[in-house]
Amino acid sequence: MGLTPATGWELAIQLAKLLEYLGIASLAGGTICLLFYRDDRRSTIVLITAYIGLCCLLGFNGALFSFLFQVGMTSGGGLAGMFDPDMARLLLGFETGSATLLRLAGFLAPVVACAVFANRLGSRPPTRAQYHALGVVHAFSLLLLLASFTLAGHIAVLDPVAKVSIALHILVAGIWVGAFIPLLFLCLGSTGETLAATMKGFGDMAGYCLLLLFAVGLILVFELFHTPGELISTPYGVTLLIKLGLVGILLLVAAGNRFVLVPRMLAGAGSGGLARAIRVEIIIAAAILVVTSCLTTTVGSPAMPM
Repeated sequence: MGLTPATGWELAIQLAKLLEYLGIASLAGGTICLLFYRDDRRSTIVLITAYIGLCCLLGFNGALFSFLFQVGMTSGGGLAGMFDPDMARLLLGFETGSATLLRLAGFLAPVVACAVFANRLGSRPPTRAQYHALGVVHAFSLLLLLASFTLAGHIAVLDPVAKVSIALHILVAGIWVGAFIPLLFLCLGSTGETLAATMKGFGDMAGYCLLLLFAVGLILVFELFHTPGELISTPYGVTLLIKLGLVGILLLVAAGNRFVLVPRMLAGAGSGGLARAIRVEIIIAAAILVVTSCLTTTVGSPAMPM
């Protein structure tokens, strides 16, 4: 089965979806780092908070424009059709509208929370209560965002097990890849011993994340494909294999960090090698997000009606 060329609207929606995934990853991974993997320097806290807030703002715009692009595509009125009030009201009455409203709320709350959190930073690190309050807002926002992905699009037609599996996949993958930039911030100023201990702790947590991703991935393969051969005979399967290949490369780099670079830092080496490796991870993670946005917009799985 060949892959039908994407239309301009589909490419626009894919770009908007990419911004949404970036926002979710920053919210999940950034929050984990802010709560558990930080050096308590004011500059690091500000950088991580700004990273979460900025990416969630991009995610908010992605959700908004994704809806407007769908309005334009459905109305058939060209770019002006994006602002067709009748079509917008119609789509708001369906699952697409409900999902969009959840995403807008899910992205806006962290933007406001991060702004308030950063505004209240003094010369001393934030208190435990402040971190907990921010974590509660971010956790609730993530629940809204994950719920939105089960309401509309390809996922909406799947059974509850597949929906929960995909939500877990998005969450765990977001925690992993969304933490790379905050970890890079740590590399830029933390001492070797502090950074090595932080990276060791994150590496241990990432190992559990990968086990969960593997388990969820197996469930999704059985849910999304009728036969194993569809992995190489369908556009969705081939695109998924490309994504898995990128994930494999990312795993190799992560293993190098955990078992080579971190022990060297504990032995007294600098953090330059680790910072370079994390930059490579960020590039690969960006490619994975691009492929994922393609999987959820312009390509449909064999188990989904097209």
